[in-house]
Amino acid sequence: MYSTAVLERVRNPQRVGVLPDAADVGTGEAGSLDAGTWARVQVRVQDGRITDARFKVFGCSAAIAATGLVVERLEGATVADAGLVTADRVVQELALPDERAHVATLAVDAARRALQDVQQKPRMHGCAETVEG
Repeated sequence: MYSTAVLERVRNPQRVGVLPDAADVGTGEAGSLDAGTWARVQVRVQDGRITDARFKVFGCSAAIAATGLVVERLEGATVADAGLVTADRVVQELALPDERAHVATLAVDAARRALQDVQQKPRMHGCAETVEG
């Protein structure tokens, strides 16, 4: 049912995990556990470039593969170029069946929310740490 690209990403997932909370790290989520598919993407942005990206996902093999591919494409990209990672490209690269194409949108939405989150965080004169009260 799934392409070799999907199966390889499920068998050998990369960039799975959590980044520590910091001013240069953004977190985005999409989907819901109740709906059966949920993804969290985290990105670290330094000097306008995504230097690290991680994900967690609950869902089918296609969701795992799609979210993994999205974070792989983000890592090393500039924030401006992050928009080039689209659901259509993910669907095409993974050869996702039509009934699973929605997971690519979910992964891209989580990534966009992570980038929005990090861009909305206050910066402290170049420090990558926040002060909590």
